[in-house]
Amino acid sequence: MGEIVRYTYRLRPGATAETALVAEWHRCRFLWNEAVHQQSSGTMPTMGSLSLMLTAARARCEWLRAGSQVAQQQMLRNYWKALTDSFSLKNRGRPRQKARKRTLPSLEFTTRGFSISDGRLILPKGTTIPVVWSRELPSKPTSVRVYQDSIGH
Repeated sequence: MGEIVRYTYRLRPGATAETALVAEWHRCRFLWNEAVHQQSSGTMPTMGSLSLMLTAARARCEWLRAGSQVAQQQMLRNYWKALTDSFSLKNRGRPRQKARKRTLPSLEFTTRGFSISDGRLILPKGTTIPVVWSRELPSKPTSVRVYQDSIGH
């Protein structure tokens, strides 16, 4: 099995791309909070029930369909991982609600949800973001996490 390496690069999104990323973050945060509500109301969610919840929510809500299904699925996978870790790892609490003002935005895209072309990161729904390349990529990336750090970059 090969070594997994993570590289961090700075993105320079324009106003349109930044607006699209923030809107996608709000959609994913809504789904996370729905999953937390489902778990706190006494129903133990499974990955299958979370997938059904996403399908039903996307069928019901136009604004969810406007976003990337890949990022939304990955947010629910991250929720499921956090929930299962809370049962098996010591000192891990249950996942909690993500507050709009206290939580830093973070989106994850898997292989079918992004591409890199001409030095730009291309995300679903036509969002393109220039990347500041500090080094060459040693191999083709399998996932991309776009996040905002504590100082706003």
